[in-house]
Amino acid sequence: MKSKLLRMKRHMGISEVQQPIAPKDIVKKEAVPFEKEWRLFQTRPYWFENEYILIRETKYPLSYQHGRYTLSDTKEIVQKWQDHVYSHPLSTKGRKVEDLLFFDTETTGLSSGAGNTIFMLGYCQIKSDCVLVRQYFLPGPESEVAFYHHFLTDVGTLGNLVTYNGKAFDWPQVKTRHTFVRDHVPKLPKFGHFDLLHATRRMYKDVLPSCKLSVVEKEILLFERMEDTPSYMVPMLYFDFLHEADPELVKGIFQHHEWDILSLITLYTHLSSLILQSDLNHLLPRERHEVARWYEAIGEKNIAMQLYEQLMGIGTDVAQASLFAFAKGKKQERDWLHAYEGFTNLVETKAYTYLAALECSKICEHQLKDLEKAIYYTKIARSDETYLLRQTREKQRKVLAELNQRLERLNRKCR
Repeated sequence: MKSKLLRMKRHMGISEVQQPIAPKDIVKKEAVPFEKEWRLFQTRPYWFENEYILIRETKYPLSYQHGRYTLSDTKEIVQKWQDHVYSHPLSTKGRKVEDLLFFDTETTGLSSGAGNTIFMLGYCQIKSDCVLVRQYFLPGPESEVAFYHHFLTDVGTLGNLVTYNGKAFDWPQVKTRHTFVRDHVPKLPKFGHFDLLHATRRMYKDVLPSCKLSVVEKEILLFERMEDTPSYMVPMLYFDFLHEADPELVKGIFQHHEWDILSLITLYTHLSSLILQSDLNHLLPRERHEVARWYEAIGEKNIAMQLYEQLMGIGTDVAQASLFAFAKGKKQERDWLHAYEGFTNLVETKAYTYLAALECSKICEHQLKDLEKAIYYTKIARSDETYLLRQTREKQRKVLAELNQRLERLNRKCR
């Protein structure tokens, strides 16, 4: 308490005669409740200005299997990124695997307000001979300065976070809590960020019932948690701990959190392997199609078109979606004949008749100068009831009005 008052006085510009104090390494420290039990759990107290936090450190061999991947697979993936010629949001080109911090937090709630407290910070880091897991635990609100001091001192200048919804939740929460203690702890590093939630949604939102990490673990990473502490119980168990300080209350939280960050390693490996091996046949067609859409979205049109061309056809949703995307790409390249050929193949299909017929009509009018065919395809687009029924009434009226105006204009041009 005395040291806190001294800090406040210095901050307010109040000076006083400084009394000599003992060096920090010989300051008398109070006993940590259940310290023996904590040490048996590989957890030690770490002090800072008469406040302590608890840090648990665990090491895994690189050969450790977490679901469908071993931890060493990530080293190989990062090496493959170095030779990849295309840019991508998940690319670690120019980085070493040791530069990545697979990071997650546990909090007292899911809100983003100042009343929400982070009580656990943790990360995995891949070393040359093992994977290091470090978990920082806040034993009480009075230790928040020590909590962020030790975490920020340890991570230093490492600048690349890998998270699951960390851009929207975890790191903004860290920034919020840091504002309360920033005068007494190191500055926040300017982290680069790989948020795997966005990547997972892009690849699997139409396949999985939910993109919660536990669902992705089970369905994609083939890792199923046994006797896991449910997420909704984590804050309640922590509040119980604040009253009793018994480590047994929170050991399940440590395990839950450890699985979260180990899964970040294997999920990054999985998503990267889909992107780096997207031209190989062992990928599912839907996965390859989503990779192509992702490349197209970030402006890497060449590889996107290659993937669409491999997948395009008639008969399956993925094949038709790829054919439509390929035809649109050819239209953007002003390759009108290949674009027209692609769109005509999609006319009369259940999913693309309206869109493909409208594109054919535009090409016939403006590039091929064939007004009769332009009228023909406009009428086909207008007759696609399947497309119209998927729209709201307002959109239906708008679409029909535009098609009728188009027909009138084309008929006038034919006279």
